[in-house]
Amino acid sequence: MRNILVKCVIGIFLLGSLTGCWDMKTIQDTNYMTAVGFDYKDGKFIVYGQMLDFASVAKQEGGQSTQPPLIWVGKEEGATPSEAFNKLYKTSQQRVFWGHIGAYLFTKRALGQGIGKYTDGSIRYSETRFTQWVYSTDQPIESVFSIVPFFNVSPMSSILMQPTDNYRQSSYIVPRRLFGVVSHIREPGQMIMLPSLDIVKDVWLKNEKPDPKLMVNGAYTLNLHHQLEWFSLTELLGLRWLNEHTKRTPLLIYKEGKPIQNVLIKPKSHIKVRVDGDLPVFDLEIAAATAVAEVFELVDEDTLEQLVSKEVTEEVERTFQHGQNRGADVYGLEHVLYRQNSAAWGKLTNYGTNPLTDYKLGNIIVKVKITNTGMLKMKEKNQQY
Repeated sequence: MRNILVKCVIGIFLLGSLTGCWDMKTIQDTNYMTAVGFDYKDGKFIVYGQMLDFASVAKQEGGQSTQPPLIWVGKEEGATPSEAFNKLYKTSQQRVFWGHIGAYLFTKRALGQGIGKYTDGSIRYSETRFTQWVYSTDQPIESVFSIVPFFNVSPMSSILMQPTDNYRQSSYIVPRRLFGVVSHIREPGQMIMLPSLDIVKDVWLKNEKPDPKLMVNGAYTLNLHHQLEWFSLTELLGLRWLNEHTKRTPLLIYKEGKPIQNVLIKPKSHIKVRVDGDLPVFDLEIAAATAVAEVFELVDEDTLEQLVSKEVTEEVERTFQHGQNRGADVYGLEHVLYRQNSAAWGKLTNYGTNPLTDYKLGNIIVKVKITNTGMLKMKEKNQQY
């Protein structure tokens, strides 16, 4: 009798352990947050959450969907960002998974509070990572999150989520990931140029109706001194020549006011600082590997190199001057001084207590080398038709 009782107990235990995946959650049992936006108004931290229909994210058999993807954007506010997120749970219907967040989007008001106040809670949470793309915007966040890329593909394929391919083809302002922003902003004298997104409605038409798309239209400055300034893409044209990540950037060359050639450049730059009294002077050397992309008017190679050098130099100087006019070190030159002459940096900034304000550009040397002219030769241009 005792053996039978023991066998029954063991059998019940085994049956209980063989219930398998009784607590397993399937895909449709979870809401996946894909992007998060931050704003600040009237003393309240405002958060936005973007969720997508999972069917629009997964690869579909039988071609693209004929219907635009379904996008949900939630909004809540609280005394802290985490409180706002907790309020968002009340209407999320199902458990929210944060491990697929691809982008953080900040308004100017949010940036003014410091990004650390918004990301502290999410970084502490084990589901999130440091790899999200970070942007700013002056547009309504719900509008930015609702933009659909071409061909009704998922918003996961927009420049909000996947900016690198677009940047490699046309490099202007380098996209930033969260780990890069967090690490660089802590460096003495470092300046982060955070890309800003705009909604452009007058470029693309879909069946003769405006089809809005996202575009990087400039950048906000971020540093330890909270110098928050916005610069347009035109004002920051010189930034690309000093950025080590620039892969391929176009430049239209003018001669006597007329466009003559379009070139693609992959630059490499080096900055060297010398201190003249109490005035840091930054000498720049830029090596510009240049490919001719389009010839409107033929000029010899030496002339083209001189014109490219002149145009690059002017862009560098103009962007520097825009920064000086608003007290922003857009090239992060103070950090260069910190790296190369920390004694002078400590003296001029009181060891980082004050931003570097009195400095100037020195010699700008641009070495241009024509590397290729595409599938046509450079030496002659016959009238084709």
